[in-house]
Amino acid sequence: MAKQYYIKRDPSAIGSDIEWTAINGKEFYQLLTSPAGKGRYFIEMDEFMIEATEAEYKDWRKEKDHSDYLQAQESQVQVLPLCGGENGSQGDLIPDMAASTEEQAMAAILRKALKEALNALDDESYTIIDALILAQDRKSERDLASEFGLSQNAVHKRKNKILKTLKLLVVKGEKSSQ
Repeated sequence: MAKQYYIKRDPSAIGSDIEWTAINGKEFYQLLTSPAGKGRYFIEMDEFMIEATEAEYKDWRKEKDHSDYLQAQESQVQVLPLCGGENGSQGDLIPDMAASTEEQAMAAILRKALKEALNALDDESYTIIDALILAQDRKSERDLASEFGLSQNAVHKRKNKILKTLKLLVVKGEKSSQ
């Protein structure tokens, strides 16, 4: 199912005064890249993208980043049994913290630098990187291109440009954290 986009007919409307307009991916992309899209915020919910206030967006972004962080942390911990038993059913379990303290510190610095770099991206760039790389259900360049009404090559070039920008921002952030 194609993603559905909903914007406020009047961006300043609040509460029960909000009237929603459904637009397609190409119109959404055009809105994001136009002056009218500046300062507008959108929340992604499965197959929907809906306009929100800045406060709502910040709350959603904070919760999403926290959830993504917890999922990443869960995948990095390996549990080993204290006592014998091939399936680990006997005894208490403790996490194996195989990485050294130095590696953990460097990883924390890199995560912080990457988070700051991602926050420095404009909404359009973040949307592209999130859909192609960060999202749990990643999209292909071809799928994203069809949503935005662009060619796959245009999305590929934009992705590479954003990744170069992120790399520069991460290196800059990493150096300032050390």
